[in-house]
Amino acid sequence: MAEEIDDNEFYRENFSADSDWEVFNAQLSEILQKWNVNMPDAVRCFKQGELYRCKWRVERELLDTLKNGIEVEFHQAVLDDVAKEENEEQVSQQKDDRQEETNCMQRTQLHEDLMSMANSFGPPLRRTSSDLHTLARIYGLRRFILMHPVNAKSNFMKSTSEFNFFLSAAAVVAAEVGSVVPIFVQIYDPNWNFFTGVAMAPALRTNFRLIGLEQAPTECRYLMGLLTLFKEKIPNNYNSLSAQPAKVSVCTTYALDTMRIRLPMYVPFDHGLSSEDIFVEGVDCIHLDVQQFYALPHGYTPESCTEMFVVYTWPELSEHVAFDSEQRSDFIPSKAPLGKIYLSVEASSYLSCCLKDYQSVANVTRSLESYVGRNFSGISSAAETTNPLDQLTEHQLGSKRIGGRAYYELPTQSTLTKRLPGPMTESELSELLAYLFPDMHPEMALFPYNKQSFKDKFDPMRIKSAVSDSLVCRLSCLLATCHAHLGSLEGMAQLWAAFTRQLRLLWDNSLAIPGISGGFPDTRTCLLHQKLQMLNICVERRVQRESDSKRKQQEQKKANISEDDDKDNQDGDDNDEDDDDGEFFDCDDVNSGSSSPVKAVLSFKPEGRLRRLGLDERLLDEPEEFLYIPQTQEPVPKTEDQLQDDAEAMLKLGPGSGLTTEMMCTSLLSDMEAFKAANPRGIMEDFIRWYSPKDWEEIQDENGEVHHRLSVRMTTEGNTWQMIWQQAKPVPIARQKRLFDDTHEALKVLHYLETRKMNEIYELTIVPTLHTAILKLIDIFSNAHVEDLFSSQVEQLLGDLCRLSRSHSDTAHSLNYKDLLDDLSELEKRFYQFKCFERLSGYPRRSSREQVKQQFKEILKNDNSCTILNKKLAAAGDVIGSGGSLYDILNPKLEQDMSERLISKDYIIRLDGDTRTNEKGINYLGPQFLRAIVTGEKLRLCGAFTESTTFV
Repeated sequence: MAEEIDDNEFYRENFSADSDWEVFNAQLSEILQKWNVNMPDAVRCFKQGELYRCKWRVERELLDTLKNGIEVEFHQAVLDDVAKEENEEQVSQQKDDRQEETNCMQRTQLHEDLMSMANSFGPPLRRTSSDLHTLARIYGLRRFILMHPVNAKSNFMKSTSEFNFFLSAAAVVAAEVGSVVPIFVQIYDPNWNFFTGVAMAPALRTNFRLIGLEQAPTECRYLMGLLTLFKEKIPNNYNSLSAQPAKVSVCTTYALDTMRIRLPMYVPFDHGLSSEDIFVEGVDCIHLDVQQFYALPHGYTPESCTEMFVVYTWPELSEHVAFDSEQRSDFIPSKAPLGKIYLSVEASSYLSCCLKDYQSVANVTRSLESYVGRNFSGISSAAETTNPLDQLTEHQLGSKRIGGRAYYELPTQSTLTKRLPGPMTESELSELLAYLFPDMHPEMALFPYNKQSFKDKFDPMRIKSAVSDSLVCRLSCLLATCHAHLGSLEGMAQLWAAFTRQLRLLWDNSLAIPGISGGFPDTRTCLLHQKLQMLNICVERRVQRESDSKRKQQEQKKANISEDDDKDNQDGDDNDEDDDDGEFFDCDDVNSGSSSPVKAVLSFKPEGRLRRLGLDERLLDEPEEFLYIPQTQEPVPKTEDQLQDDAEAMLKLGPGSGLTTEMMCTSLLSDMEAFKAANPRGIMEDFIRWYSPKDWEEIQDENGEVHHRLSVRMTTEGNTWQMIWQQAKPVPIARQKRLFDDTHEALKVLHYLETRKMNEIYELTIVPTLHTAILKLIDIFSNAHVEDLFSSQVEQLLGDLCRLSRSHSDTAHSLNYKDLLDDLSELEKRFYQFKCFERLSGYPRRSSREQVKQQFKEILKNDNSCTILNKKLAAAGDVIGSGGSLYDILNPKLEQDMSERLISKDYIIRLDGDTRTNEKGINYLGPQFLRAIVTGEKLRLCGAFTESTTFV
């Protein structure tokens, strides 16, 4: 029977296969070696409080050996560089005190960090934007490794076997690779912040343990009981340390009453939206003064508040100096050597909320017609041309003057009285339009444009926006306000449609757009401002052209009347006119200017002359005739997008294309034709003398006589200038085709504005909106006399916006604008924080504005904290001490109800093992560390105890 048994049916365990623990150790070892954790820190010691201000670099790796997956993180502080002199001074000061420790290879940076007093206590509450890890905050570590499950919130470690699995692996791997960086394992729910860890050093092992008690024994909530517990936790082979006094650091935190100040909401042209009627009991109401930039809201929500904590610290004491038990405690505010106040602000501004809401429009691709319907402007969208007969019958705007200013009477056209669909009524919409076009609505105009501001020189290195409080800025801000408070996207579309309708009205009546800088489209400004400048130029050219036409008609009419009166002498007058204005020459080619012409039957009558060129400049081939500057067409204005389109078209067509040459030389051809009309006997050399003097070169021959000739680029075969000169005919500008069709260009601008989608309207207006928002903050700060406090933050915002406005990367705009809005929101929080601190400081009765500002500068600089007590500096003669006004205000409040306001006590007990020399060399006993955080009856103990791994 035994021979028939098949061995394959029996399970055989392969004891030679690697276990999960061994595989995990191998992968963890590779990661630690890649991170060079066996390299000792070659960096300087921490400065006071630097741990809580520095940035952190975090590297992450994923281990998939286990079913849930383990993520390994390497946290490392990035310290700022310091001067070599400072490093050398620190080294020289420590060299004499720790000569043996310096030579001891057992002492690592971990031990230095645990014993450092520079970063014992940080802010009472962590900032939401801080990336400081809990382990760094508790132990003061600059480098550590953390292991936790990938989905820690759902698959956290909760059994002792799991703890031991990873902790043993960390200890073994750390010993194998010679790691000097502590390794931690996160256990239980991540929200509880429980960790266990280990750190290896030559012949030393430091064990990190965290425990929490909901109801701790009474004696463990005071220093005396904690010292007893600390001495019991010291390893048995460290009995010699019991004779050394432990160093104690204590921090007590008190909570002051939450400060609330009511800064009510202001919405432009309030339609029952302001929050001034909201009353909060016991809260002062302060109104923000604004002298301009009314188109954006301001104020803070009623929930805005500033939490304030007073922290008293005893940085370093011997365990025998202070007494702290349930019956009596020396750790009271009046005996503290150092006191600070921390302000944690939670404020929501209506301005920041409005701008952040407006940012969502960037993702809305709906057209304007989908909100306000088709033909909202009263002009057919199928064709942008107008019937000339309609211009004869339409109503024209009449002007009148009131108080020295010109205003316009609105026509009663059906297209204007037709209500635009949207959430705003006609009266509400008219009020907004009166703010944009004050001259057209004199009965409601309250904010006329300051024309002097448009004459100021524009700084080309600043923001690509528009003049502050111009039409572009007003419109942009009103759009954001409408989106936030007056109907969301529907209200925003309604205002934009009404705005474009007003532009059509101004164009149809040949009226300039108010609130826009004059001149050609300025590419240093935003595109919307350029478009409106282009429309103003079209109006200007149209008015000038119609005026010239009317003047010519009147002159022609006068000439006809004069012709009827002098009909008998007409023949004689004609002969005189021929003699004065021109001569007849006998020549073969009327267009030739290379040979001396003779009298002929054809007449060379000059046309379109402006003035002489110089006093005695004459034609080269006709020395008896002066050289005249012709009347030329004005340059063609173009906006930034048109210039870009022309550049792209020429790049696609190439330099040899005839269309490219035509695009580049249209203006040159017009000027040549006008020159030939003004100088019929002129040649190309004459034209160059006027048009491009640099190409008329002066040379000296062998005899020393001076001659002139065309430059090389003008005489090259196939030169474009020569080709165009041959094509040009003598045509004055009166008979030339217009280079700039003002009617066509104006309709293009109107069509462009009327066909924008919502996200395109956002792109046109976001930069002026942000620019005005920053200027509004500057105005508020100036009226509050605190502009010097926030000048650096404001300059940073303006610099960031300047860079964004000139950037052509559309993909990164949304993210960059978000960062800018976050910074702007933080600046508004800071202002609310200042107003609360101003009230806390007893201004104006118990402190001056300068004192308040000086202390608040320290708050801005030192992580929302300000020193109110420093007995060490007071003893040295410094102003800060027990006599400070803020300390005098706060201390009586704490003394009265100290037990009620006390929210936490933080104890740190340190015992640094000494270094001894024996027959085996230098032996370092290692540090012992215990942190106890007492919050009411709750207690959290965070220990780091070092033991020797050398068998004696």
